[in-house]
Amino acid sequence: MFKTSRTCLLGLIGLMAMPMTSAIAQPILIDFEQITGMGNAAGSVIPAESRLADQYLASHHVRFTSGAPFVAVVVHGPGTPSGTRIIGGSTASGTLSYRSTEAIVAQFLDASGTVPLVVSVVSVRGDLFPIAGTKTLEAYNVRGDLIGVDTQPDSSPNPLMVSAPGIHRVRMYSESATIGFDDLRFDTPRASTCEADFNGDGILDPDDLADYIGAFFSQPPGSGSDFNGDGVTDPDDLADFIGAFFAGC
Repeated sequence: MFKTSRTCLLGLIGLMAMPMTSAIAQPILIDFEQITGMGNAAGSVIPAESRLADQYLASHHVRFTSGAPFVAVVVHGPGTPSGTRIIGGSTASGTLSYRSTEAIVAQFLDASGTVPLVVSVVSVRGDLFPIAGTKTLEAYNVRGDLIGVDTQPDSSPNPLMVSAPGIHRVRMYSESATIGFDDLRFDTPRASTCEADFNGDGILDPDDLADYIGAFFSQPPGSGSDFNGDGVTDPDDLADFIGAFFAGC
């Protein structure tokens, strides 16, 4: 029964012409030059003026965290992709760290810091001193699912980049525990408030129906498949999602 329903539903996707709405994406750059920088020695206490948390929230809709609820802005000098400043992670005790256990997290939120926003592409550059190891950028949606990752050798001068619908949060870190990051770029953050916008990209389209069906029929059921939130994934969830999807947003 489920297989027949799934076949019919997937066939329906190809026949639909759903209306789409999307924000106009504009390239946004944060180069961290506006924040007072500290020295770059790992283990140093991060002074208050070099703690970056919500300073770009109102203007760019980004909050930064690490092991502490802030990251460090560091004066790096030569080898900085642009300007003189990079960012590093923080330990729970507030000291500078470049370790992967204290990855840098950038989260997209509204100006109040309470409403999740999403973007479609994020890139960031590591510092330009080549050291053995790798650097990584991970992207997550509003449900916390990993939806994209880019890992490159530390020696690569190219930016790390993830392009995927519905990016709500990114993590950046290095294997060598020596890399700082600079030049965070992304498109215009936008709200994803439609319940049937399953992939959180701010657009209600057949991709949402396909993604939900994939989560529903996977074994075990995927994240978000319990659409009505009653603690079990069953045909009621499928019916409720389809109803919400065709009701539109």
